[in-house]
Amino acid sequence: METHEIIELCKKHTLYNWSASHHVDPLPVARAEGVYFWTPEGKRFLDFNSQLMSVHIGHNHPKVVAAMKQALDELIYIYPGAATRQRAELGQLLASFVPGDINTFFFTLGGADANEHALRAARQYTGRYKILSRYRSYHGGTNATMQLTGEPRRWVNEPGMPGVVHVMDPEPYHFSFGRTDAEKTQANLRYLEEVIMYEGPQNIAAMIIESVTGTNGILPPPAGYLKG
Repeated sequence: METHEIIELCKKHTLYNWSASHHVDPLPVARAEGVYFWTPEGKRFLDFNSQLMSVHIGHNHPKVVAAMKQALDELIYIYPGAATRQRAELGQLLASFVPGDINTFFFTLGGADANEHALRAARQYTGRYKILSRYRSYHGGTNATMQLTGEPRRWVNEPGMPGVVHVMDPEPYHFSFGRTDAEKTQANLRYLEEVIMYEGPQNIAAMIIESVTGTNGILPPPAGYLKG
């Protein structure tokens, strides 16, 4: 199939995330290996983005491919209520290096799915319903995670799930909580305390935070913010 046919058929019969269908211009990709991927014509690209930070050890790594083939040879699908060697080993591995007494885990299919389950767990465990989230954040494309997301892409999904309270980041674009990390941390944490008081501490189940803001600019928090 020619490249132009691939592009036209993809645009005609499939939808792309976060894109207006008549504006999307997908890049044709035929194969990938290591840190590169190629178009059907053989043009090579250096993949600085690791495909949305998903292939950090490179495309088609032999060990990953071998593990995937082995998994397919053993089990293509098994229902979630089953016990498997892979499930047991992964749970044990996570328990061995996750800090503290966290040694039980719930497996999901992806980030948005994980955030939805975390949201549900926080509400059920605390009996509270409000979730704090930051304006300049992205947490997924499902219904609930779109509401947790603070950026403007959530607007088309509103009104949505109630109980989400958005707050400012410690480093907003058009406002400053201070000049130094210490000033920003102290001022933003005080601001968060006021928001919590206004919303009612007895109503807040959790706060969801990206440890480093990603899709809205790679913005690490000021020193001491996460600990505070």
